[in-house]
Amino acid sequence: MNRRMKYWVMLAASVAVLVAVIVWPVKRPEEKKLPEKSEILGMMQEQSQIATTEVTIRKMAIYDSDTQIASLNPAKWKLGKRVCVVPVDVTIRYGIDLTELKESDLQFVGEDTLEIRLPKAKIIDKSFNPVTNQNEIVTLSTGLRDEVGEATIQKIKNMAFDEVVNHDLDFQKQLSAELTHNTEAVFTSLLEAVGLHPVFKTK
Repeated sequence: MNRRMKYWVMLAASVAVLVAVIVWPVKRPEEKKLPEKSEILGMMQEQSQIATTEVTIRKMAIYDSDTQIASLNPAKWKLGKRVCVVPVDVTIRYGIDLTELKESDLQFVGEDTLEIRLPKAKIIDKSFNPVTNQNEIVTLSTGLRDEVGEATIQKIKNMAFDEVVNHDLDFQKQLSAELTHNTEAVFTSLLEAVGLHPVFKTK
């Protein structure tokens, strides 16, 4: 093979390599597909158990038989009166009700940043045991007084129940702060695993 022939052979080989480089498909890294809002909502609602807690609060309800008035404030006790103390166990399920979380509460504010408007923490369920255990009722008396009847005991229990549910707001604020923090922490871990950066707000 003469020099001229070698030149053309080498040129042809170079062109073939160049064409192969241009034509051969370059495998690009696959872009990670972010989940749809409906999928995200389902993921979050599956974690409903971490957004709530159940607590039992024992409230000591006070009854003054001389005035026939049920009082929860020991400062109202009077000397020389019969005072009846009735313990009431109030059970509260408190937390963020994730069934109230809707797709409209999830908004993308960037390519991978998700703004989440969480429902406000609240009392989801509440109850107390209406059955009276007479062994737990304490009576202090300086003389003979009318017995405290079951109807009055139930009235006292209802007052204690109302006191816990509607007036112990400081305790509820503490629960709310702790539950909201824990819920956001779990959701952050869950969503970052699928490539999202959550930003939380409260409805």
